[in-house]
Amino acid sequence: MIDNIALVLAILYLIYRFKTYKELNNVIEERIENVYKPFHKRVQNVLECSEEDAEKVAFALSKYFVPVESEFYKVDDSNYLFVDAGGFKGTFSIDQNYNIVSLIYNDIDLLSLHKH
Repeated sequence: MIDNIALVLAILYLIYRFKTYKELNNVIEERIENVYKPFHKRVQNVLECSEEDAEKVAFALSKYFVPVESEFYKVDDSNYLFVDAGGFKGTFSIDQNYNIVSLIYNDIDLLSLHKH
């Protein structure tokens, strides 16, 4: 009798976990579609590059907490400007392999902070 109750409880727990993770996955997918894909697309538009290269740069910018609502502008072939929703400005530059070489946001060199 106790084994049957334990089995029923285990099955109910698995059903609960499945539904919970399904809801969580839906929230994550929605956030990716509504927040990160437009961010990556804005980066791709300003860099005029492939989707993979844009994702590489966008992930690097996200790593250094560049706001995802930022707007991007091209300064020259390797230097770019971004402005967040609050009006704070930043610049970044990339090399030919789309690696971030410099990243200055609100007058702070974020790459040098990361090295220390």
